[in-house]
Amino acid sequence: MNTATDRLRGIGRGVALGVLVVALLAAFFLFDTYPTGSWEGKLIFVPKGSQFSGVVEILRKERILPHPMAFRSLVLLTNSGRRIRYGEYVFPAPPSAFDAWRRLTRGDVVKYEVTVPPGANLYDVAKLLEAEKLATADLFLAAAVSPNVLRRLGIPGESAEGYLFPDRYSFVKPVTPEEILEFMVRQFRRKVPPDVEMRAWEMGLTLHQVVTIASIIEKETALDAEKPIVSAVIRRRLALDMPLQMDPTVIYGVRRFDGTVTRKDLRTAGPYNTYRNRGLPPGPIANPGLASINAALNPSNTDYLFFVSKNDGSHTFSRTLQEHNRAVEQFRRAVREDEG
Repeated sequence: MNTATDRLRGIGRGVALGVLVVALLAAFFLFDTYPTGSWEGKLIFVPKGSQFSGVVEILRKERILPHPMAFRSLVLLTNSGRRIRYGEYVFPAPPSAFDAWRRLTRGDVVKYEVTVPPGANLYDVAKLLEAEKLATADLFLAAAVSPNVLRRLGIPGESAEGYLFPDRYSFVKPVTPEEILEFMVRQFRRKVPPDVEMRAWEMGLTLHQVVTIASIIEKETALDAEKPIVSAVIRRRLALDMPLQMDPTVIYGVRRFDGTVTRKDLRTAGPYNTYRNRGLPPGPIANPGLASINAALNPSNTDYLFFVSKNDGSHTFSRTLQEHNRAVEQFRRAVREDEG
């Protein structure tokens, strides 16, 4: 009796010891890492649509883990292969199999932040994206004028200009120019009040015209208090069939964005030259923020027809050409004093 009991106890102790050994070995393989002293930090890329075996091969080739099979076993045991996210992963310190598994299944990928400020145009956005190596400027601009892309995104103009909402965006590589455009346009739909199109229709305007007016407002003044007044000037000039004579539209038309307008530019024919053409330009000249969109829908109740910079970020508004000419002379005098 005692002999049988002792035998069972011996077997139990043997099993327990075996389990302990297996657990210790598993822990060793799961938590073992490369020596820190030889590690310089690594960046790996898991392509979209990668199979689990391909991810293990990437970890092996890049020498991320000393025991890739431990990672493979952990994924299989937890049935978490489908939870591995694509993208870039940075390992500033050598990870264990458990660390790598947790990072890849949580999707702790490198995120690229891009801030589109109010008033940025397509070309500005293209430069921002190219600087982060998210897309080349040429491919992004090509997608932004693609009829197929515009049709799919429901944009009425000839480009996505005006509909890339100014905001801070976070992207994960790889991302296509079309996906970036879709993300920004979706943000426009989310942020712009849903009744804007109806309110525009009630004022005899289309949404595209409202966005165009808002983009001009955005480029003309950075002061929220002035935006409704600039809006009123635009609306009054349109009502009187006067040329808008807005410098930012001319600058956009000649594709030169250094802020300088020459006499030659003002004489050059083109759809965005509001000195030569009456009415609105064919589309937005920038991506306006909400304050400018609201101003386009809510012009102030004023009868101003002119405005000119005070050379301090604000503007002088005038009702008559005589008043305006005096304000222009004051502006020129201020510029000369600054230069002197």
